[in-house]
Amino acid sequence: PSLHGLDGAEAVLDWNKLEDLMAGIYAGKTGRPSYPLLTLLRASLLGIWYRLSDVELAQTLFRDLLFRKFCRLELGSDVPDATTIGRFRQQLVEHGLWDILLGEVNRQLEAKHIIMTEGRINIIDATPVEAAQSGRGKDANDEPTRDPEAGWHVKADSRGNMKSTYGYSIHTGVDEDGFIHRQTVTPGNAHDSTERDTLLLGDEAALYADAAYYAQATRDKLDRFGINDQVQRKGYRGHPLSDADRLRNDAIAVTRSGGERPFATYKSRYGLARTRLMGLAKNLTLFGLAAIVHNIAKGSKFLTLYGIPSPEPTG
Repeated sequence: PSLHGLDGAEAVLDWNKLEDLMAGIYAGKTGRPSYPLLTLLRASLLGIWYRLSDVELAQTLFRDLLFRKFCRLELGSDVPDATTIGRFRQQLVEHGLWDILLGEVNRQLEAKHIIMTEGRINIIDATPVEAAQSGRGKDANDEPTRDPEAGWHVKADSRGNMKSTYGYSIHTGVDEDGFIHRQTVTPGNAHDSTERDTLLLGDEAALYADAAYYAQATRDKLDRFGINDQVQRKGYRGHPLSDADRLRNDAIAVTRSGGERPFATYKSRYGLARTRLMGLAKNLTLFGLAAIVHNIAKGSKFLTLYGIPSPEPTG
């Protein structure tokens, strides 16, 4: 690719503010890392963007001028190896930084009027992702190799057939443009509705969701916050959906389907249909980095297409 292929991602953010948020890593017992934190963050994001393992990423950093330019690595200088990249990501896990970094990315995109906050909607949804180790095998010590923190996700497909996936569930809240505002990860057996409060912003004009979130508690909470209820209705035995509810569900589905697009990006573009790591905390951070990549890429595209909108005049 061109040496300017990542210029949009470069221009859409003040990256130094992201580095400031990671400064606490320097206080760790391991001491100052051998590469700048921003270099390691940029490299980690590229690994997701281009669906590279840590080993593949280190090899690409060694030979690819575009990657070197983006990561501020001088031509001919050493590059982080796979162990260094993995250790940096573990530091993000230990310091709980992914959501702080995502919040800063979104704050900057809001300041540039790329993410619009006035009257925005929130579309919440979840998708299962198979665990990196989901089989029934055992290691040399006769211990199960299956990821112990994952769980079984069981759901009927469009034809009514039950499908089981051993892994995790990724839960997101996105706006109508597809920017991710909230995200969390749970074992696959956690019901979608358990993450409702985590995904709520509190200031959205409307909440769109499928029938998994349909409950009196949801309706009460939305009413309390003055949020328009656009959660699909669910029928029960002896109480089937009315024709009006079916029509309402169909109308909601048009907008609600936008919540599924980040999942398609994760799985098809970033190669995250299966987890790459073991354990809940590591996957929470990995998919958090994927959310950051998703929003930067989308913000970069908006910047290229539309520029930075001028703020509305005041007074």
